[in-house]
Amino acid sequence: MSLLVCAGVGSLNRRVAGLWQAHQGEVIGLRRGAVDPDLAFAQQSLDLSQAAWPDLGADVLVVALSAHERTEAGYRAAYQLPLLRLAESMAGWHALPSKVIVVSSTRVFGIDDGRRVDDDTPIDSPDRFGEILLAMESSVRQLPCPSTVVRLSGIYGPGRDWLKRTALAVDPNHLPANKWTNRIHVDDAAGAIIHLLAQEQLAESYVVSDPEPIPLLQMYNFFRQREGMPLLHPMPAVQGGKCLIPTRLQASGYQWIYPNAFSGGY
Repeated sequence: MSLLVCAGVGSLNRRVAGLWQAHQGEVIGLRRGAVDPDLAFAQQSLDLSQAAWPDLGADVLVVALSAHERTEAGYRAAYQLPLLRLAESMAGWHALPSKVIVVSSTRVFGIDDGRRVDDDTPIDSPDRFGEILLAMESSVRQLPCPSTVVRLSGIYGPGRDWLKRTALAVDPNHLPANKWTNRIHVDDAAGAIIHLLAQEQLAESYVVSDPEPIPLLQMYNFFRQREGMPLLHPMPAVQGGKCLIPTRLQASGYQWIYPNAFSGGY
C-alpha cells in the first residue's frame, strides 16, 4: 500500500487524499491546526515553517499550503519557509519520496496585458507575493528527489463563491475592466495532481487551469443570468489579464471534469 503524505489538509488536499484512498492508498496529513477527527485519514499537527518535517516513509508527497494572512510575512510563513524546512529535513530521512508535487500559483507570471501564457512563457515582473512564490519554487528545484510545482489559476467549487458574490454585487454603472480570467475547479485541481503522480517523469512545472480563458464580465453575466438578474451591457472590449493555456497538462493526457468555468460544479 503506497503512502501519500499531504502537507496541508485544506479543500484541495482533502480531495487529493480521497482520490488516493479510492485506489487503496494510505494517507497521512500534516497540518498547522488541530487534528480533525472527522477526516478519514491520520493527521499530525505541526508548524511546517518552523519544525522539522517528520520522516514518515512517504512514497509521494503533495504540498498544498495556504497563507492565513495576505501579507509578505504571511506568504513567507506559508510558502517559502516550509520548503526550506523540508529540504533541511530530507537530509536526515532514511528514504525519499518517489515524487513531490508542490502547489504554487499562476500569479508568478506577473502578466496583465492580455497575452497568452503557457508553461514555457518567461516570468515577467511578478508582484511581491509572486516573488515569494518563485522563491518557494526555487527551493522545490533543490529537493533531492523528483519534484515539480503545479501553478494553479483561480480555484472555484463548493464553498469558493467569491467570483459569484462579486458578480451579483457589481454596480452596472461602474464596471471593472473586462480582463481575461482563468479558473480551475477544485476537483480538477485534485484530479490533475493525482494524474501527475501517476506519470513516469515530471516536468519542472505545470500550469493547472482549465483550457478556456473567459472574459471577466462574461463570467459575471453567467452568474447574473442564473440568478435572474439584469445582464451587464454594453460589454466592454476585453483588455488585460492573461490567457492561460495548460500545454503540458494537456499533452500528458489529462481529461478535465469541468473543461470551462461554465460547466458547473459551483
